[in-house]
This record gives sequence, C-alpha cells and structure tokens, in this order.
Amino acid sequence: MAGANLRTTDWEHRLHVLWAWRICRRYATSGDRDEGATYRAVLDGCAITVRALCSIIGVKCRFKDKPLSNGQNRTQELLGCCNETGKTLVRTLPQENQRCLLEVLYLGNRAVAHPKDGQGLDHKAGEHEMTSTINTVLKWLTERKSHWPELEHVRKEFLEPIAPTPSSAVGAPSL
Repeated sequence: MAGANLRTTDWEHRLHVLWAWRICRRYATSGDRDEGATYRAVLDGCAITVRALCSIIGVKCRFKDKPLSNGQNRTQELLGCCNETGKTLVRTLPQENQRCLLEVLYLGNRAVAHPKDGQGLDHKAGEHEMTSTINTVLKWLTERKSHWPELEHVRKEFLEPIAPTPSSAVGAPSL
C-alpha cells in the first residue's frame, strides 16, 4: 500500500507544508510583493504536497494532453482525468469540494510539476480552493489512519481542519 514506508517524521514533514497554509493564506490579498511571493510559494508547495498525499490515498489524475474549458463542465473535465479509484472517492464529496480538490490537483500537476506538458496551464486554485482541499485531504487521512501506523503518531494538530476565513469565499482571486 502506498505510504506504508513513511515514517512519522515523513508524514509530519508533509503535513507541516500544509500547516504553512494556515499562516500564509492571508497574504492572498496583500499588496506587498514579498508577501505575495510567499503566498505563491506556499500555494504551489501545498499543491504539490496535496498531489503527493492524494496519490497515497489513491486519487491520481493525469492531465497531460487534456485541454480544459473554462465553462460549466470544467469540473467534469478535470474529474475525467482521474483514475477510477480517485473518481469514486472524489464523487463522494460535495460538488464544491470536488471542484476545489480538482483545481488544486490541476495546479500541482500541470502548472507546477509538468508545465512542459502543453498549453492551458491556467488554474482556478486560490485561497478558498486550497483551504477546502487541505481540509478534504486531512479528513481522508484521519479516516484512514489505520492504513498507515506511523500516521497515528503525528501531532494531532497537524490533522485538524483549517477554519475558513471570510475572505476565502468562492471566487476569491488567486495570484
């Protein structure tokens, strides 16, 4: 099983990256260049970490050579790029959580990890989407702790959900 070889410190390293979002998400609307750069770095780092954790959970998507629209079917187009296990798990989420998760996975996969794979690197992942996605992944990990004994030993606060902020409303701008 994926993740079986991860030690507690390995889990905590990944969850610590996601923890940074709790602090840096407030920089999304900052006019400060340095805070904007930190926001972008943490957004991208969290997207890659979410992608890795989702892969361990069984949600894997392949976006190469998959042109996406910006219309109403975008979430379905993104879902069509997921493996069957991933589709099944993602479909259990409320629609908005599906959209958020898939946009973050698209950011982590296409825009950050594989920009060479073609055009259309635009993503729709900002503060709201990342917060929602991190909470989804933390919930999935918490529900599956028994699959990974070392995950049982991480500090409990690493698996606590992030409270939404008023500014993390749907459609908030992303940098």
